[in-house]
Amino acid sequence: MSMCLGESFEGLKPVTYLELDYWFRVGLRNGCFHRLKREQKGLLRACLMFTRRVGAIFSQFVVSQLRGIIESLKPIREKAFKIGFKRALDMFNCFKRSGVFNWAPQVKLWLADKTYISYLGFMELNNLAYFRSVSL
Repeated sequence: MSMCLGESFEGLKPVTYLELDYWFRVGLRNGCFHRLKREQKGLLRACLMFTRRVGAIFSQFVVSQLRGIIESLKPIREKAFKIGFKRALDMFNCFKRSGVFNWAPQVKLWLADKTYISYLGFMELNNLAYFRSVSL
């Protein structure tokens, strides 16, 4: 059974050396690598060496662990945009149900604006409740 590296294997896409190396360098540049726990750093480095030799990791358990590490290595802008997008979608649905768009059509354009979505994400990230949930 031959498998292309781009195909998913039982629901999870395999992690390649190029992907790991890219996120490792991004994490080093933005300082997020240094915030990882010792075990996460070790797993990332071990998987980097393994994938350099073998090519890709297909194990569901290891891939799920690496996806979590990669998510924490992403720059804060991407995290803020992702959270802001969820918040904007919730606001859109709420405003649509309550009829806000009938008397304030400009709000629909705000919710589609990337800078406003990023603003919502940063506001959510700076929310005290978010800090409490992340630190626990």
